[in-house]
Amino acid sequence: MTTYVDLELYVYYNTRLAAAVDRLPGVGLLPAMGRAFAPKLAAANAFTTRTIQSTRKLCMMWEAGDRALEAEDEFWSSTIQEAPALTGADAVNVHYHLEALVLFARASLDIAANMFGWLLPKPFPQMRYDSINTLLKNVQKFGPAELETYIISLRETDDTWLSVIAGTTRGRSLRDKLAHQIEFPIDYVELRPTSEKRYAIVYLDGGIEIPLRDFVERVRRGVVEGYLKLEDACIAALAAA
Repeated sequence: MTTYVDLELYVYYNTRLAAAVDRLPGVGLLPAMGRAFAPKLAAANAFTTRTIQSTRKLCMMWEAGDRALEAEDEFWSSTIQEAPALTGADAVNVHYHLEALVLFARASLDIAANMFGWLLPKPFPQMRYDSINTLLKNVQKFGPAELETYIISLRETDDTWLSVIAGTTRGRSLRDKLAHQIEFPIDYVELRPTSEKRYAIVYLDGGIEIPLRDFVERVRRGVVEGYLKLEDACIAALAAA
């Protein structure tokens, strides 16, 4: 794999993510790395591979979100809406895509973490990072300042994209629970107190309830936003080097 890869064609072509966002993750980072690491082809190629793999996981995350909403819509259109029972094949289909959304979201940032860790500006400790959680804990200690402020603001509540995929200082993330403890926490509650109709919500720690569609958008758009903020900090560091 070489540094000179057109992500818009190689990764994003005809994907749902490309059609849904204004700015594509990684597209600005690859040229910046190419200029900075031109004499070091092996390093450049390794980071390029990380960029390709992590952005493709972002596309998979986005696809999973769309398919989860489509699967739930299909179930909803055929069930008794006053007493929906998500069971059998319908439950498998909906849960499959929702869990994939969360797991791909985390995987995209875990794959990119080592690359970001080597590119963020000193005094950020440049070492091997296999987990986005480890990387972000060091961001909170060492900066850069704008990125530190952003991460701290996300850590303050339990309903952000970061609390879903990487946890807060207070407990395990939904991603960790899905991997080790529970199935996806979807249920149906009354649309309004005076209505018998119900709608899908996601339960998070602390009694938090988020409408399903809002949850999907919050996670996938938040992860893309977080990736871009990490990317921007790396681009700025490369330009200043």
